Amino acid sequence: MPSRIGIVGASWRGEYFLRAASFLPEHFEVTRVLTRTDASVERVGAVWGVPATTSFDEFRRGEYDYIVVATPPDTAPALTVALARDGHAVLTETPPAPTKESLFAFYQDVADLRVQVAEQYRFQPHIAARLAITESERLGPVSLVRVSLAHGYHGVSLIRAFLGAGFDPVDVSGWAATVPATSARGRDDWNDELAEYDAGRVFARLDFAGRTGLYEFDFEQYFSPIRPRHIEVYGLRGQISDDRVSYVTGPRRATTGSLQRSATGIDGDLEGWFVDSISWGDDTVWANPFRGARLNDDEVAVAEVMRRMGLYAAGGESFYGVADGCHDQLLSLTINEAVQGGATLRVEDVPWGDALSVLGKSST
Repeated sequence: MPSRIGIVGASWRGEYFLRAASFLPEHFEVTRVLTRTDASVERVGAVWGVPATTSFDEFRRGEYDYIVVATPPDTAPALTVALARDGHAVLTETPPAPTKESLFAFYQDVADLRVQVAEQYRFQPHIAARLAITESERLGPVSLVRVSLAHGYHGVSLIRAFLGAGFDPVDVSGWAATVPATSARGRDDWNDELAEYDAGRVFARLDFAGRTGLYEFDFEQYFSPIRPRHIEVYGLRGQISDDRVSYVTGPRRATTGSLQRSATGIDGDLEGWFVDSISWGDDTVWANPFRGARLNDDEVAVAEVMRRMGLYAAGGESFYGVADGCHDQLLSLTINEAVQGGATLRVEDVPWGDALSVLGKSST
């Protein structure tokens, strides 16, 4: 049976969940959407064929396996708290709250309720494949990771995932540079005219007692055709540089090569158009759990979050609890403070410090 889902919000991010459900009806059924305006109600019905309402009271009385809150961070916390207190399982979008004070208050409000955070990046195919290589211990213990592929809390989440860092004390330092950029493509399409502007590129260092995360990003990188994403993972016996993997296999022996992406619909393949798997040699390190659906990599990741949320709502394990989501945002905010103030800041003794992190190799 597909998970019955209610969605709060039908803007760009909310439509990710609607799109995944439309491609995967055997997995997900959106039964109602809560929007702000009558025009949005009409659009949701016309485009997605899903009933919608502007009435929060009507929406909250619905029967759902879980609810997705996909609204801006200034409104999401209150909506999440109210719906979770009603007894609903809630998947809230990133970040879970906008400021340190609101993060701490939000955590206290929902720590004992059924709430998860929709942090999807580690489920994107190539990132999931790199994490699988790292977790296979081919590289040995990882001491350094450089992430330049997503902003703020998303980048922090990946740094923590590759380092296996839970809620460990961390020293944060950073700086920013003005980088002239040409905007050629936006979120939805190529720009008709090129626009030059100054992008603010942020660099940060996160030191976790013997493990280091290097963060680098500016928003032009999300859509630019000339500024690719980068990730480097340094282990005791090997490393990952984007999709290139190298490690020592024994005395006088080492191996190197690239992760191989397999997709259908190419040349004489009539199966369709979707990513099938990513392999390292003869080892499939990532396989598409939604094989056959025509989803881009980020949509695959969002669908995986939705699938895991369904399992969690049915009594399964946490896959990204409020503690992890709040910690990512706290470190992101601390990076901003360090960049603005020029000082190294320490993050420790967080309110969720006794919780179990899904990213840490041990609870702290």
